Amino acid sequence: MKPTAHPSAHSVRASWRFLRSGPVPGPLNMALDDALVFSCARGEGGPVLRLYTWDPPAVSVGYAQALEREVDLEACRRLGFGLVRRMTGGRAVLHQHELTYAVAFPEGFLGPGGIQEDYRRISDCLVRGLRRLGVAADFSRGSPGRGAVSGVCFLAASRFELVVAGRKLVGSAQRRLRGAVLQHGSLLLDLDRAAWEATLPALRSPAARDWTSRVTTLTDLLGARPSLSRVEEALREGFEETLGDPLPESLPSRVELEAAAALARGRYAGAASRLDTPQRV
Repeated sequence: MKPTAHPSAHSVRASWRFLRSGPVPGPLNMALDDALVFSCARGEGGPVLRLYTWDPPAVSVGYAQALEREVDLEACRRLGFGLVRRMTGGRAVLHQHELTYAVAFPEGFLGPGGIQEDYRRISDCLVRGLRRLGVAADFSRGSPGRGAVSGVCFLAASRFELVVAGRKLVGSAQRRLRGAVLQHGSLLLDLDRAAWEATLPALRSPAARDWTSRVTTLTDLLGARPSLSRVEEALREGFEETLGDPLPESLPSRVELEAAAALARGRYAGAASRLDTPQRV
């Protein structure tokens, strides 16, 4: 279900919004995150938590990654998977059996401290949400990727990313620009090892023999895959608890949707170019 406009969302300024987008193609997913952070930067839209999935499944790569080295383009075509380059950095991710979150807000809105403090605060929201599912996640202290597999997101944990018993559950990336912040990340619900190895060739290397031992999923931790709606509500409640503010469900404004549609047709229509310099929308 693609997002549709809400007539009053554009009037929201300082109050949080909660957007539940459902399954959306990769270019529109990234374009909408882009449009939301620029809306915050211009003071036209309030801070927002957005949750979404990907249809079709897609590989996303950081803005500076080399596609030919990190992604098996033929495998993506064969499997019918999309490919998109994020405006944020970080490493390659297969968005398949997972839930993606995005948080956009004016710089300084969450309090003082800069990049690391914003990252920690958002991770704390996620930790509290996961607790509601019965999952005790911890902050990673940071671990570098190893050799040939360093370009795959879930095989390295940055500081404040979320792990359970040392195994990575949530991977995140952040970008700060023109007075606003975008952080988005992937929460693994389940894992199709064959699909990950088909699309991300580094996982087929000898250095990656035991790569699944460094990753965990909600299915692993709970013994069964929780419903998407249950996970969405748990994360929403975790953000409300941590921030101390309600997150009423809303929809993007018409201006945000029009900007996202234009970006999806243009900037995010192909994954080959670097996105070092964000465009105005």
